[in-house]
Amino acid sequence: MRRTVVALLFIVGCLFTATAQADEIRFPKEGSPAFLINLPAGWVSHEDAYNGIQLLPTDHRTLVYLSMVRDPQYAGKPLMELALAIGKPSNITEFPKQEPTAISGHSGTAFFGQMKNDKGTLLDVKMMIVPLEPDLWATATLLTSQNLNSAQVEALHQAVNGVTLTGIK
Repeated sequence: MRRTVVALLFIVGCLFTATAQADEIRFPKEGSPAFLINLPAGWVSHEDAYNGIQLLPTDHRTLVYLSMVRDPQYAGKPLMELALAIGKPSNITEFPKQEPTAISGHSGTAFFGQMKNDKGTLLDVKMMIVPLEPDLWATATLLTSQNLNSAQVEALHQAVNGVTLTGIK
């Protein structure tokens, strides 16, 4: 019994140490271009089946979603068409506000809108799309609950500022 308790304490200590340090992640793991992510302490990442990765804090009040989108269908078309296509599965039907943005110094457009999550909670959406090739775009989408406190906003900024692009031609 004592060995089990000691082993559990060791594992908990290792987990605590691992979460106290920031992790560096490359996504996708292979190929270029890719995101280099300096994940803040206390945040977790989850890759999905749609060529994306989610970055989440422990309170799940914000989410950063990163993806590389390759689709020849949108080559040469306005970025708004791509933004609406990306937002469609989440029932985002409009982006009433747009502004210039950049990821790692690469220019693009930020699209602002809202959506409801599966629990019916209204979320603010900021979808940044940066063209990399005629049919390839880097996207960074921020989903945030309304009425975040200053610590949550700062943590989100830290997460976003920890994302860079690499391997761009």
